[in-house]
Amino acid sequence: MSIKSPEAAVPEPERPSLLRPAIFGLADGCMSLLGVILYLLHHQELIFPAALMGGISAAVSMAGGEWMSDSDNGFLPSAVMGLATGTGAILPAIPFAFVRGSVAVLASVLICALVAVVVGAMRGRASRKHSAGFQIAVTFALFGVIFAVVLVCSLIVPNPG
Repeated sequence: MSIKSPEAAVPEPERPSLLRPAIFGLADGCMSLLGVILYLLHHQELIFPAALMGGISAAVSMAGGEWMSDSDNGFLPSAVMGLATGTGAILPAIPFAFVRGSVAVLASVLICALVAVVVGAMRGRASRKHSAGFQIAVTFALFGVIFAVVLVCSLIVPNPG
């Protein structure tokens, strides 16, 4: 008969996965402020400050909302979601802090595409059903639909420019 130590009887607490809140935050941040970027294309000098303030607001809101939800994830995943949301929101606007015109627009589109690849790859890593390639393709398709809807809306809403 073996005697077990008291430490062996106590299971280690399960660490929450940080991949899900990082995926959700990065994708949400990037796509949620895309409308602001598209709407302000006639006033490109306003894009970076608007995205920066929107990104900060979205980051704090998402982190707080995740922490207050019924989720038992705890503080760290909530903070990761907030940080990823803010990062995703600000990344597409960074080119407008340095350049204007079609160069900034192209750089912003490339950044959104890179975010889609990163999110798809992260989803592929988290998925047990589908490959990373499949997840990247699905993420690109989803980002494309969101981009199209936001683009149409930004063209419909009157612009004072």
